[in-house]
Amino acid sequence: MKKIIASGTFDRLHEGHRFFLKTAFKYGYVLIGLTSDEMTKNKKYADRIWGFEKRKNCIKKFLGSLGYKEGKDYEIIKINDKYGFSLEKKADYILVTEETYENAQNINKERKKLDLEELKIIKIDFITDREGRISSTKLRS
Repeated sequence: MKKIIASGTFDRLHEGHRFFLKTAFKYGYVLIGLTSDEMTKNKKYADRIWGFEKRKNCIKKFLGSLGYKEGKDYEIIKINDKYGFSLEKKADYILVTEETYENAQNINKERKKLDLEELKIIKIDFITDREGRISSTKLRS
């Protein structure tokens, strides 16, 4: 089974996050990289970001509502830096947005140095509403 990395903060799991995660499942088993509380400290409105466990539980509840089972269809892995587990775990794809595309390219450069196969980068567009791009930062403000 193919594996895809889909990482983020997933604060206030919104329609953009749901679209991102649903897209990931089209490619196989999903390795969800969820940013640690430490990693969120430098984000805008950091004091308003939900804690790791709450964000993790929101993802699990959402995926459960779609019939996905943890361990069978996906796993959630805490990440502490921009590379997360991408240099350690076997994966075939990485799902990104325009915002994270450059980091995926850097991940592949590092993987190459380690004699690992490059990940196929799948870039999707942001979801928008009447006010523009849907974002957690906007929701926190």
